[in-house]
Amino acid sequence: MRLFATIATLLLLASPAFAEGLDIPDGGYVVSDDLGQLPKAVRVKRDALLAAARAGDMEAIKAIIDKEPMPVTVSFGGPDDPIAYLKESSADGQGLELLAVLADLLEAPYAATDNGDGTVSYAWPYLAASEDLSKMSPADKVVAMQLLGFEGMKNEQELGAWYSWRTFIGEKGDWQAFVAGD
Repeated sequence: MRLFATIATLLLLASPAFAEGLDIPDGGYVVSDDLGQLPKAVRVKRDALLAAARAGDMEAIKAIIDKEPMPVTVSFGGPDDPIAYLKESSADGQGLELLAVLADLLEAPYAATDNGDGTVSYAWPYLAASEDLSKMSPADKVVAMQLLGFEGMKNEQELGAWYSWRTFIGEKGDWQAFVAGD
């Protein structure tokens, strides 16, 4: 019996959500602004992305992308060159606008999301995990306005979902996406 209790405890502690103190409902998500709740690998990747974004360093972003085990989604059209795509999509043509967006996103609260397959992904901003933005609380609206301004927040609320830029990091620190749109 004692062996069973020990094994059960170890299995619970191995769960990423439990180990980091987050209680993520099955198929759901939990919102936090506590970076201490992130798994170390996620925190390290977030910090690297944030440092590159704040520095305006597209080469550092490229180095991060090049080290990823799977391609980072930057468009649902799957461009061959994600850095060229980000530069072309940025109003300044150099990618600096989108690096500013990435920095803003990574400074916002995040959502830890149960992917339904035993893994967890972390989404910035947390609003990207919401299933119905038409019912945003006043606090949610403030976060949305900080990121998008009033008109942008109003648009997302009318659409009912977050279609603006968002980024995702997997529980092992893999950068999964930095994408906008549906």
